[in-house]
Amino acid sequence: MGDPASAGLSFDDVKQDPVISTFIAQADRVMDGLGFTEHGFRHANLTGSIARNLLERLGHDERTVTLAAIGGYLHDIGNLVSRAVHGQTGAILVQQILADRMDPQDLAIVMGAVGNHEEEHGMTAGPVAAAVILADKADVHRSRVRKDDRIEFDIHDRVNYAAERSFLRVDSAA
Repeated sequence: MGDPASAGLSFDDVKQDPVISTFIAQADRVMDGLGFTEHGFRHANLTGSIARNLLERLGHDERTVTLAAIGGYLHDIGNLVSRAVHGQTGAILVQQILADRMDPQDLAIVMGAVGNHEEEHGMTAGPVAAAVILADKADVHRSRVRKDDRIEFDIHDRVNYAAERSFLRVDSAA
C-alpha cells in the first residue's frame, strides 16, 4: 500500500490525533465561555457515530460511511476560532490538519461536510454532508445544557433541556 493516504484514514485515526483532540477541547472551552451548549468530545463522538450509522443503514460503501463518521466528528472544530462561520473555518482547519494524510478526494468530501453543516450557510452537498447535518441536529439532550439558571436559557438550551432522550431512526426501505 505504500502511501498512507491511499489506504484511507480511519475514524479511530482521527479520534486519536493529538492536534484534533486539542482543537476539539479548545473549541468546547470557547463554546462554554460563550454560554453555549456542550460541543466537546461527547457531541463529536455522537455526531460521528450517528452520521456513520445513517449511511451504513442506507447501504453506502465502507469509505463513504467512514468519511461521514470523520466529518461528523470534526464538524464543530472551527468553534475554536469563532462561532461565526465556524463550519467554513473548520473546513480550512481540517484541510490543514489532514492534507498530508488523506486522499484529496476524500478530504474534499469531509471539508464540504464540515463547511456546510449549518443551515445559515450550508447545503447538503452529497450523502456525507447530509448525514453530518442530520447527525448534528439529532444530538439533542438535556446533558448538553451547561447553564443552571433556566431564566438564562437561549433557544438551544430550552430545546436540549426539554429532551431526556433522542434517537434518529433510519427507514432504509423508504
